[in-house]
Amino acid sequence: MDNKTILGVFKEAFLRSLIVLMATAIIGFALFFILKMNSDQKDTTASNDNSTYREDLQAMSSEEVTEEITTENTTVITEEPETTEEITTEEITTEEITTEEITTEETIIASTDKKILVLNSTRVSGLAKAWMNKLQTSGFSDIATGNYSAESGAQTRICVPEAGMGQDLLEYFTDATIEVNTISSGVDVSTEGVDIFIIIGSNDTVVQ
Repeated sequence: MDNKTILGVFKEAFLRSLIVLMATAIIGFALFFILKMNSDQKDTTASNDNSTYREDLQAMSSEEVTEEITTENTTVITEEPETTEEITTEEITTEEITTEEITTEETIIASTDKKILVLNSTRVSGLAKAWMNKLQTSGFSDIATGNYSAESGAQTRICVPEAGMGQDLLEYFTDATIEVNTISSGVDVSTEGVDIFIIIGSNDTVVQ
C-alpha cells in the first residue's frame, strides 16, 4: 500500500470515530435532558403536593380555631341568660317576700283598745285576775275576768273574731294559740261586747 492509500484509510477511520463520538455525545445529552425534565416534573409535582398539603393543614387549623371560637362564644351567650334569669328570679323572690312582710304587718290589729275577757280554765284561784292586772300594766285597759268550765288544756287559747287580731298578746303566754272563734258557752259572766277571749291554760298558772 502506498502513502496515499494509508492516509485515506486513516482519514476515513478518524471521521467514523468522530461521527461515533458525536452521536454518543448527542445521545448522552438527550438522555441527560430527558432525565432532567423528569426530575423537574417530579420536583414540581412534589412541591405542588406539599403546597396543597400545607393549604389543607392551614384550612383545617382555621376551621378548628373558628370552631373553638364559635364554641366559646356560644358558651358565653348561653351563660349570660342563665345569670340574668337567676338575678331576675332573686329580685322577684325578694319583692314577693318584702310584699308579704308588708302585708303581714298591715294585717296585725292592735288589741290595746279591744274589750278583752280573761277566763280561768284551771283550778288555780284568782288566776284570771292576776293576768288581768298583768295585761293592764302592759297597756290593755278594757279587761274583765271570769271562769271557763267547758274544757281545759295546757295551752292558753286566744279567741278573736278575725285574723290579725291577738298577735300582740302572744308574747305574754307560753305557747299560746290564736283561734278565729267566739265563746258562747261555759262562761260564768256576760260575753256581750267582748272582742277577745283569753282562756288561760295550765302552762300559764304562774304570772311573770
